[in-house]
Amino acid sequence: MATIKDVAKASGVSVATVSRAINNSGYVHEDTLKKINEAVAKLDYKPNETARALYNKQSKIIGLLIPDITNPFFTLVARGVEDTALENGYHIFIGNSDQKNDKEIKYIDTFQQNNCVGFISSALQLEDSKKYVEASGMKHVMLDRLNEAPFSVEADHYKGGRLQAECLVNQGCQNILVISGNPIYSSFKKRLDGTVDYLKQNDVSFSVLRKSLESINEMLLDEINYHKYDGIICYNDLIAIHVMGVLQNNGIKVPNDIQVVGFDDIQISKYTFPSLTTVRQPAYFLGKIACEQLLKILKNEPVEAQIKVDVSLIERNSTK
Repeated sequence: MATIKDVAKASGVSVATVSRAINNSGYVHEDTLKKINEAVAKLDYKPNETARALYNKQSKIIGLLIPDITNPFFTLVARGVEDTALENGYHIFIGNSDQKNDKEIKYIDTFQQNNCVGFISSALQLEDSKKYVEASGMKHVMLDRLNEAPFSVEADHYKGGRLQAECLVNQGCQNILVISGNPIYSSFKKRLDGTVDYLKQNDVSFSVLRKSLESINEMLLDEINYHKYDGIICYNDLIAIHVMGVLQNNGIKVPNDIQVVGFDDIQISKYTFPSLTTVRQPAYFLGKIACEQLLKILKNEPVEAQIKVDVSLIERNSTK
């Protein structure tokens, strides 16, 4: 990989002259600038962004902190952020928090140490981390968590929860199991609120069971068989796919015996057997919008502080 010294040698000028030309920080004669540009192109020289940031006191690096990169939803969110950043001349630095407070704080420190101009997160659930962000002074956009930061973007989770319930009720379900996520995450709480409100308004029998992916196993069958559920609402697609696997491995047919609906519309949802009925929240678009919001903040342009993105029901074969 070419260095600034290689460019200087090829151009026949000093490293300081090359630095002034690249950073546009002082006078460089037109003929000299042409030689430097030719050397940069020939050597395929790529300036070190962190070094340039320190020199210019302004970087082109954006931090992205997400809970779990293995979740296909956040993989697509990250791609939306990255593509938008690159289109605008920025690079991204990705951190995976695993929803742990100490990792969140360490990554915020790392973003600062690498002179990130700001960062996007979908992970700051603990109050210590939120206060740490405020103290850091970095520009920040909260993704998928509306009203939990001065600037945020999220899907309409409450509407999504209602759509899940409406789908099963319209398909004749009368006794529904609602598998909910951890309510400390506002997105899961809003989905649950939307579901519960709709079911109560329509006098449909239901039970709420809080489960993680690791706890979805054959023991769930005891609950299902005892209560004779005919529909299951899951707080994300990974849970729904796992639930369908457990049901079908034990001779319970989806959707003939029990109907299942998920949330997210991750790419694999259309390829499961049966294909999964789900609520689509546009992951790539959410990442794109969050990055655009941060870039406007950095440029001191007018920006909408709280952005809510619509969701829609995608009907497939896990419901009738």
